[in-house]
Amino acid sequence: MTKLTTQQLSDFAEQGFMFLPSLFSAVEVAVLRSGAARIMARQGPEVVCEADSKTVRLVYGAHRFDEAFVRLGRHPRLIAAAEQLLETDGVYVHQSRLNPKAAFNGGNWDWHQDFATWHDRDGLAEPRALMVAVFIEHVTAVNAPLLIVPGSHRDGLVHDANDDREIGGYSIFNIPPPTLAELAKDRGIAAQTGPAGSVLICHSNIVHGSSNNITPWPRTIFYLNLAASDNPPTIFKRAEHHCSRDWSPIKPLDEDCLLELAN
Repeated sequence: MTKLTTQQLSDFAEQGFMFLPSLFSAVEVAVLRSGAARIMARQGPEVVCEADSKTVRLVYGAHRFDEAFVRLGRHPRLIAAAEQLLETDGVYVHQSRLNPKAAFNGGNWDWHQDFATWHDRDGLAEPRALMVAVFIEHVTAVNAPLLIVPGSHRDGLVHDANDDREIGGYSIFNIPPPTLAELAKDRGIAAQTGPAGSVLICHSNIVHGSSNNITPWPRTIFYLNLAASDNPPTIFKRAEHHCSRDWSPIKPLDEDCLLELAN
């Protein structure tokens, strides 16, 4: 991947996120969609369903067990960008999760920061970590796009967020409505939309959430959560599909690693 520009790095530092449209080709996306279908057919503790149905809400750890996502987790376009943004020579996958946000049944995500969980539950010392979102399907204004408060990462952790205590097989710290309103008062809220194959990279302290999906169109996103290798977890109470036990630097694969699966 071509290196990020000085302007892109500056914008990320200011806004806390970066959007890279159509980073992956239609053929590569087709490989990832096939992998996503396999993953959502799994059973096991890494699979979390919506509270009121058997609809899959999350599948953790696909970068460990499905070949398409094993390769995506070592793709040079993602790893090179992450190393630049984190100013490090090595990153590891702290966690990954597939969020299909099913048509008609995909539930909402309350406002939160990812680092709040990774710091409290897994002992990451610093927010030198990223949420890398790969769009497996088109994300539009209507099928529950991710919503971000630009620049909110610069305030650090929101200390009045409420710990949900592992409800539903996952853990977030919900940001109260008055706090969210104050954070967004001058910054606004930005919906992250774009074609399948696009990539959104967010600082781990960015405030984000999403509504439920009431449309006929699914909104599948794969989240690859990368951290600097010198910023490892130090608490290991959660399962490995929530918190990695391997923080050795990722060795990227070749550029055509996903295309090889299409052939």
